Amino acid sequence: MLLIQCMDKCQGGKIMSDQKPRPRPRNLEQEQEQEQQPDPQPCQRIKIVDCNKPVSRVFYECYHCLQGLVSECDKSPPTVKEIKITCPNCDKTAITLIAKKVLSTNTIESPW
Repeated sequence: MLLIQCMDKCQGGKIMSDQKPRPRPRNLEQEQEQEQQPDPQPCQRIKIVDCNKPVSRVFYECYHCLQGLVSECDKSPPTVKEIKITCPNCDKTAITLIAKKVLSTNTIESPW
């Protein structure tokens, strides 16, 4: 009997006009995860070498144009201050270092 009722409503696997297609079930967990994730923030890669010595080297990328740079910094106390390094490629502030003075800054290929 059930088979006959189904045959009346369906013809060759097609949905008749009295049947509406079912909406797909929503995955609430995925929707909640997407809503909770914050927008990605720009980041800056940096690597400090010889940090236990008075003169250390800092490998980094420019915050704006991602040009690879290396700076040598004298960080001996007592007068340590914030120094803004200008990128030679885009002429914007590439990074702010805390040191006594910056001895040199050179462009390199990005190590990342």
